[in-house]
Amino acid sequence: MQNQAPVFTISEFSKRARITVRTLRFYEELELLVPTQKNNAGHRLYGLTELAKLQQIQSLKFIGYSLQEIKRFVGNTKDVSTQLAKSLPLQHKLLTEKRNELNRAIEAVERAQAIIEKEETMNWAVISSLLFQIEHEQDQLEWVKEYISEEIANEFFSLSKEQQQQMEMEMLDWLARLKKSIKEGVSPESPEAFDILIKLTELATRHVDNKEELAEQLEKAQQLMEEDDIEFKFPTFLTPEEENYLEKIGKSMEALYYDSENLEE
Repeated sequence: MQNQAPVFTISEFSKRARITVRTLRFYEELELLVPTQKNNAGHRLYGLTELAKLQQIQSLKFIGYSLQEIKRFVGNTKDVSTQLAKSLPLQHKLLTEKRNELNRAIEAVERAQAIIEKEETMNWAVISSLLFQIEHEQDQLEWVKEYISEEIANEFFSLSKEQQQQMEMEMLDWLARLKKSIKEGVSPESPEAFDILIKLTELATRHVDNKEELAEQLEKAQQLMEEDDIEFKFPTFLTPEEENYLEKIGKSMEALYYDSENLEE
């Protein structure tokens, strides 16, 4: 008498395969894993064939394929290797992008933790600005490279971990001052407001060796954007109100400079 292959009810199979009954029923609804055998009571039975198919499903799911994609694979067993050969390069790209995104998220958490440990009173508005800054660093680099030489652009974004942490601490202190000044109605024409913009300029150019060249390139970039009618879309953690306030400070400082020049003449 030949030994029959073991078969199991859905609850027995779920325990042995370490998967929930709910998931097995869901796979059956999707027609992804449908047992062909039944017992006398009409209940479906799972055997070695279903176990092998489940392993295929779990393996493909592990490397990031959706259930609909997996359904196409397991439904056409004769051509699986060809389908995988075509789709794996794209799958690799997608997983790499997810990994890079996860790495950026981990870095953001670590950087936020380090700052919060030193600045326990920091509010959510400032923390969210930091997270925005980290999230869009690559976008900022690409934007800067469009208008400024790659050499100077890289100086902005190639800081050591220690330099980066120090810069972030000072930038967040600066941001807190900016928000406080706006909240308290500090005039953009006041010395206190001037100090805010001066500090921002100092922070932004601290690690750039040739500050004169940077100033020239920024001026040319501004002219280019105005000539081409390009809207300023640099990814920034500042609110429109804060950007407007800084712009008013800049215009006030420029007017004061030209007034002093005229007096000297």
